[in-house]
Amino acid sequence: MQSWLVFISRFLAQLFKGCLDSVEDYVHFGKVCRSWHLVSVQEDTSSLPKLPWLMLIEKEIGDIREFYSPSSNRVYELCLPECQGRRCWGSPYGWLVTAGTDFQMHLLNPLTRAQILLPPLQKCRNLNQLICGTREFRDVFLNKAVISKQSSSDCFVIAIYLDYRKMAFVRLGDDSWTPLHCSSQPIEDIVLFNDHFFAIDCSQNVLVFDSTGNHVRTIEFTSPSSLDELDYEAKYLLELKGEICIVVRYLYESRITDTPCWRTWGFSVFKLDLFTGKWTSVKCLDGCSLFVGNNSSFHVQASGCLGFRSNCIYFTDDYSGLYDTASSYDMGIYSFEDHKIEPYPVEQDPYFVYSLPLWFKPAM
Repeated sequence: MQSWLVFISRFLAQLFKGCLDSVEDYVHFGKVCRSWHLVSVQEDTSSLPKLPWLMLIEKEIGDIREFYSPSSNRVYELCLPECQGRRCWGSPYGWLVTAGTDFQMHLLNPLTRAQILLPPLQKCRNLNQLICGTREFRDVFLNKAVISKQSSSDCFVIAIYLDYRKMAFVRLGDDSWTPLHCSSQPIEDIVLFNDHFFAIDCSQNVLVFDSTGNHVRTIEFTSPSSLDELDYEAKYLLELKGEICIVVRYLYESRITDTPCWRTWGFSVFKLDLFTGKWTSVKCLDGCSLFVGNNSSFHVQASGCLGFRSNCIYFTDDYSGLYDTASSYDMGIYSFEDHKIEPYPVEQDPYFVYSLPLWFKPAM
């Protein structure tokens, strides 16, 4: 009986294939019943446009997670027990990185619920001994996880951990993590570009490593703003139209009682000339929009995409978890043209300090 239902579902999927022109259409198709869901996750959707979704926070103990799609202006509910009680980071490749109080890290596809177990980070050879509890591992020890791909079959996960002072990467299929040599300064972000890892530290040095983990070059980055005039700068690395770029996020500090509360007031973008090592200010994003925060930093060609604004920076909060009290999230849409910040159309009230909103591109 089950095979007959699958056959009918496949037949209907082929019949309606001309009408299923987005990942969201396949999500709707798969919600009809279990057989239709099985067919939807097995269909080839690689040619479909993949526009970012905002994964909303974990609100309560339960298996349902919400995702906001700007292109349809809808919130989707997905059953994801694999995310319950776990910290997550987004990516543009359809996968999330999750970390839990069980000391385990996974890649998770929220649409198909496929999971890939990663090697234990706590056994990386640049750690002499892991001294933290289960909750600290999820909430504090692991600072950021980034997914980068050189090709469809060559995927890397890169972790920044131990107060932003350690880095390591793992290629899918490896048995262990490969450490990257760090400077004495905390690392803010890392990206894989042209077969090299680029990482930026708090001293504004860009450290370059080859794909085996050897340090090959250091490039100095000098922001035009003075830290004497600003409370804080956060920096992100991403590829933008074939060039490596730094996104500088400017924040000021406000306080509610004794709890620090950071708020974003602006952004700048700079691109690197790899030959000269010089940085040039980017004045226009050429119709692109950037996505930074609690995810692998990435861009999309937003002009002509329903629900998205071009020449904007979509940002989420990626530092509230530093404090043991959840405060309101610092997130919004920054316009590169008029330098104004607008809120997202969905509001998020803090629930768990480890659960932060994030951007990712869904893929079946």
